[in-house]
Amino acid sequence: MNEVPIGVVGAGVLGSHHLRKCLINPQVRLSGFYDADPARREAAARQLGVKAYPDMDALLAETAALIIATPCSTHHGIARQCLDLGKHLLIEKPLAASYGEGEDLVMRAHKNGTVLHVGHSEAFNAAFIKLASLHPVPRFIEVHRLAQFSPRGTDVPVVLDLMVHDLQLIMRLCGEEPLYDRIAATGVPVVSADIDIANVRLTFPSGCVANLTASRISIKRMRKIRIFAPGEYFSVDLDKSTIDRGSLLKEIDPATGLPISFARDTITPVDALEAELQAFIDAIEGRSRNRGVDGREALVVLRAADVILAKLASGTV
Repeated sequence: MNEVPIGVVGAGVLGSHHLRKCLINPQVRLSGFYDADPARREAAARQLGVKAYPDMDALLAETAALIIATPCSTHHGIARQCLDLGKHLLIEKPLAASYGEGEDLVMRAHKNGTVLHVGHSEAFNAAFIKLASLHPVPRFIEVHRLAQFSPRGTDVPVVLDLMVHDLQLIMRLCGEEPLYDRIAATGVPVVSADIDIANVRLTFPSGCVANLTASRISIKRMRKIRIFAPGEYFSVDLDKSTIDRGSLLKEIDPATGLPISFARDTITPVDALEAELQAFIDAIEGRSRNRGVDGREALVVLRAADVILAKLASGTV
């Protein structure tokens, strides 16, 4: 099996994680990395023992594929340069800062016949994969993604920082896009210059309604999805890899006195970044063992995010 020469752009927190995952994957030949900050570049090279390139052009000359782990505002410019050179790309979420930029990247990838994946890593969460395998028919979905404050990610609103994960999960689960003219959104800045907490309501053509809350100013971390379906209820903890299931019974359960049975599934976690990298490699090699989040799926997420951000900017719900 051939090794894929991969380079990483960005050596911050996520970029360093990606470098480590590349180092332990036997199908990757890590070419090295580039970071615009000389001090961070030198520190990462020393700590990880990976070659640091002085500029993007030098790195691009040595790679067939790249992982872009830079701030969202830089994604379009860097990715455009790489795609036009025929490089395969895995871009950290979100795909780009706007739908227009994302659409341009998807078109360039299609034109050049290159793989374009986006780092919506929660798609590889073992609990979510198990949930999807149960094929629920959602009628109402409640999502909470809460995080303690960190300066990282505050270059974009919480919608692009955190909520994009759940937009991708919910649309994959429902198998359809929301009705964009019926999206409702509220949110406020609290500790940064941009929206730090937001609540969004999506309505789907099937009639399913999803209520999503994302916050980066919470005291406690939470990653939960609750799904109400005909005769079924699912409560998924993405952090703890558990699924609590309730099923409607024809008779009263004598143990609980309720017409519902309850069960808990505990799923063995997987390393989402490792699985994401493997899906990227498989796509480059023409294999389809793992379903990654490709550019077209990520673009649909970005379209919903654009509508939400427009609602928040206008102050209308």
